[in-house]
Order: sequence, then structure tokens, then C-alpha cells
Amino acid sequence: MIPIHKATPSPVVASVIPTLFVGELESALAWYCRCLRFKVLAFNPHFATMEMSPGRICWIRKNVEKKGQGTLNFHVRDAGAFHDRLVREGADVDPLEIGVANTHWFQFRDPDGNTFGVWSGLFGLNETENVNGPNFPRLVSYTFVKLPEIRCAGVQATVDISDPGSAWSDAVSTLDRHTEGIEGVLPGRFCVNPIIERYAGVTEHRLFVCREFAPNVSVPEQLVELVIPGQYYAVFSFERARDDFRAEYSSLYRWLGKQFGFLKAEPGAPNAYHLERMHEDSHEVYVPYTVGPDETHDYC
Repeated sequence: MIPIHKATPSPVVASVIPTLFVGELESALAWYCRCLRFKVLAFNPHFATMEMSPGRICWIRKNVEKKGQGTLNFHVRDAGAFHDRLVREGADVDPLEIGVANTHWFQFRDPDGNTFGVWSGLFGLNETENVNGPNFPRLVSYTFVKLPEIRCAGVQATVDISDPGSAWSDAVSTLDRHTEGIEGVLPGRFCVNPIIERYAGVTEHRLFVCREFAPNVSVPEQLVELVIPGQYYAVFSFERARDDFRAEYSSLYRWLGKQFGFLKAEPGAPNAYHLERMHEDSHEVYVPYTVGPDETHDYC
């Protein structure tokens, strides 16, 4: 007779997390928020962590082939150690993988073919006790993009951090004057390296107000030409009526790093160009990022 243990002194599994597979992620998240009042804790274009009730989460994964199916995942303290144990026991287990923000995960099957996932990490769990954490309505306008190289030219402005408006307006007027009537200049203006953070003792910041130029168009000598290399950005939108949105840049960086393992682009690095585009009803903010050392998946 096979001995069946009713309990173990130290359980391996800390919690059980269901995964739901959907065909289109953002509309699915909106449905769960609207109909079931779930809360989005973390997400990227392919995967999300949602809180169903206080302390109880589920995962929503974009996978058209598995749409409508589901599975159970075990959250453990050390996925690597648990993986080694299953290998020693001769279980049908997949290789251990490393994901964003230093998460570790793998899948295994029981003798009847039931599939389970195993995961260790904090993707979203660090928000479960924070009732003021990010929610889906704010993240509808949040996305990842990769922009190609941008050839632009603009006016350099040194602005007062506490009141950037006047210097910004002067730069816009100068830019419009020097680009008026030039064919091959794209419509609209954007800001390069806007005010990102406030440092003690720093009262001024240098930025550029620019317009994009076609490759074969000559740049007027009164303007500064910039070539911004192709770069990954996290894009956030703020209502046009807001004039204090730049104060949130630091917290956006921390949030990106905490949820996805993204690294802040170092000043002077090729990927350190921050962009702002102004639309009729919104400010669109492009925050450049690089992925962490454990990133093995392309979520962009």
C-alpha cells in the first residue's frame, strides 16, 4: 500500500494562483475590472497579475491558442530548489526559466498529465497590501513601444524648474519662426529631455523644443540638430489640463523597475532621451528604459 501523508511539516507551496488565457489582454483586463472589480497589480503586453480579493491573485495571460483554458500555479519560496526536488523524484518537469524582475518559473505534470506552473518572485505581489496601488483605468493609456531613429532639430532652453512655462513658450516661438514654410518638416512639436527629477540645490534644467525633419531636409543654422537613436519606451498619457505631470516621473521610474525589472537610462547614454509630445487633449510622455540582467523575454 502506498503511504499517503496527511500533512507535511513545512509545505512547499505558499499559495495557489490560477491562470486564465485570453485572446486580447487589455480588453480582458477591462472586463475583469468592470464586471468583477478585480484590480490590476502589474502587467505587460502579454501577461498581467490581478487581485481578485484582498491577498488573492490570479494571472491573465495572452495566448490565442489556449484561450478559454486555465491552469493552476504554485507560488513557492525557491522555484530553483523545488525544481531540483522534482527532478530527483523523476517527475515530468520542464527546464527552469528566469523571467522579468528576477522571477523563476517552470511547468511540470502529474502522472495523469495535469499541468501545473511553479513560480517564485514578486511580480505584482508587492502591491497586494497597497490599496492605493495602480489600477487599470490609469493604465489604459500605458503601453510599450519601440521608436525608430528620429532626426530632429530644435531650440535649446534653460528653464527654471519651479516655473518652466515662460522659457518653454519662448523656445516654441523661436522654433516656429525658424521652421515656418520649410517643406519636409513634420507637423507638431515635442520636447527632448524635459524636467525629469528635482535634485537638492538644482534650480535650472536644459531641454530642447524640437520638430522632426525628413532625412533630406537641411536644418537651419539657428537650430540645434539631434539624432535620437531607435529606442524602447514606456509611454504614459496625462490629461492636457494637468501642468504638474512631470512631478510623477520619478515615481514612474520606480514603478517600472519594481514591476518589470526595467533599468533607468543613465544620463548621457544613447537611450537617455526622454520625449514629450503635446496633443489636443493630452501630454504623451516617452520614458526610455533598458531591461534588467535577468530579462529573457521580448515583451515589446
